[in-house]
Amino acid sequence: MKKILLVLAVLLTLGMVYGQTLVYYWNFNTGTPGQDQTWPQPIASTIGDAELTYSFTEAFSFAGTTINGIDGEVNGGSFAPRGGPDVQDDGEYFTLTFSTVGYDNIVISYPSRRTSTGFLTQTFEYSVNGQDWITKEVVSLEGWENNWVAGQMVEVDFSGIAGVANNPNFAVRVVLNGATSAAGNNRIDNIRITASSQGAAAMPVFNPPAGVYGSAIDVSITTATDGAEIRYTTDGTIPSASSTLYSGPIYLSQNTTIKARAFADGYEPSEVASAAYFFPIVVQNISQLRQQTEGTGAVYMITGEVVLTFKQSFRNQKWVQDSGGGLVIDDTEGRITTLYQIGDGITGLAGTISRYANLLQFTPMSDPGAPSSTGNNVTPLDVNIATVNANPERFQSRLVRFNNAHFVGASGNFETGTNYTLADGSGEIVLRTAFFNADYIGTEIPSGDFSLMGLVGQFNQTAQFTPRSLEDWGPVPNDDNVINPVQTQLLGNYPNPFNPSTTIEFNLAKADKAEIVIFNIKGQAIRHYSITDAKSGINRISWDGRDDNGNLQSSGAYLFRLRSGRFTSTRKMIMMK
Repeated sequence: MKKILLVLAVLLTLGMVYGQTLVYYWNFNTGTPGQDQTWPQPIASTIGDAELTYSFTEAFSFAGTTINGIDGEVNGGSFAPRGGPDVQDDGEYFTLTFSTVGYDNIVISYPSRRTSTGFLTQTFEYSVNGQDWITKEVVSLEGWENNWVAGQMVEVDFSGIAGVANNPNFAVRVVLNGATSAAGNNRIDNIRITASSQGAAAMPVFNPPAGVYGSAIDVSITTATDGAEIRYTTDGTIPSASSTLYSGPIYLSQNTTIKARAFADGYEPSEVASAAYFFPIVVQNISQLRQQTEGTGAVYMITGEVVLTFKQSFRNQKWVQDSGGGLVIDDTEGRITTLYQIGDGITGLAGTISRYANLLQFTPMSDPGAPSSTGNNVTPLDVNIATVNANPERFQSRLVRFNNAHFVGASGNFETGTNYTLADGSGEIVLRTAFFNADYIGTEIPSGDFSLMGLVGQFNQTAQFTPRSLEDWGPVPNDDNVINPVQTQLLGNYPNPFNPSTTIEFNLAKADKAEIVIFNIKGQAIRHYSITDAKSGINRISWDGRDDNGNLQSSGAYLFRLRSGRFTSTRKMIMMK
């Protein structure tokens, strides 16, 4: 059995939350204070009868998110405690007070974001008597973005802690520290408190877990409650005492969601456990993906590496491309939890494709995990506007550059969600300010000619174009035939996945020594290639899937690293048998 990729943090988290009951919830959309005003307290929970109180001097509301929200959630307010005058609110806290009578396995979760001068840590304390406070854990927000990002989730599990379950006076205090300015803040939204019923049978567990798999699997289901029987469904319905009785491993070879529940004498039925399994159609690159039929629900996996060219918090969208095509990832469910940076390589994207107003969109089913490479430079395609207008599909979601371009009939400052006319000597295109947080919003619209990079979009039959930031603007080039100097790069390997061998390709700016080292997934170096006379330009080596001792390695993911002078770069490849 070959397992290509697990559904990681977010899907596992959502599965756990689904398996529990949502007891209390705050979405901060009711009684929201006006601009630069502080929340009146206590803040009542949207679901349940819990309360939130706080000791901060200032606790504003800014735009919220739908991440971690309930069905039908809208983007409303948020809870944003601030540093306060002279940062005096460092070390202040907010408190969640609620009853756990009839419940155990209490879990608190919410998305958060921080300004560059905002609180760096959130310390969770709890009280079982309303007076004494015990520290549970410290959550670090070091490196967190000032955006709503699916991967920026705070989650604290109080399961198994004495005094927490069945307690009418339970409370949790979250202490914030590390702000460096009076305006520094954390923003918090959609606080969930979930629990399981006391006296219920243990929720079933799946093995292997939910994920994306490359071949058929057998799924086992167990429960920790002795003598319990497990009932399950595969049609989306909630299991009942009359559903199919689990008696042995379930054979799966196509996309299936299993829901299971444990029943035992003397116990309440367990909470529902749910696990989604996907068996993707493998494509090598974005060009092959674009040849598939969209809207069928089929799950595809791109085995080649794609590079991130832009991201925004709206719908957790990301733009990626490879040598042959571009793609926009529309991740409303926040399933990609890794905090990728521009220039990161991503390998193993798995999801479905669909169209919105003729723009191909990719909906991920899992988190691909750590970047397969970093620091990649994507060179824009130098094209004219007429070329893009003639075939928008070819350039969708790709980074392009127009030279000698200018605005037609536009003046004043850039506004969000607005169409402007951009022209060059070949024609005109719609420049749409679709990236609401772009740093050029509110700046003056430039006059005269310039070069401009951006991402190609499409609305119905009309091509669109959107710059990412002020850095995408440049002067008019002096030479239409600019020759880019050769750069040292680890270009990748082909084929990928491979069997039985693959070719690793790299580029050197000048003739020099080079070393290629191949690592297994544990980080152990298994094969070394020392190249004393690597040439300037493209170099290639072939790996036959064996280690330095000639032993054939097993199927799975491997890393390969190029080192030449001060340059080093690492990528990922997959051997399949």
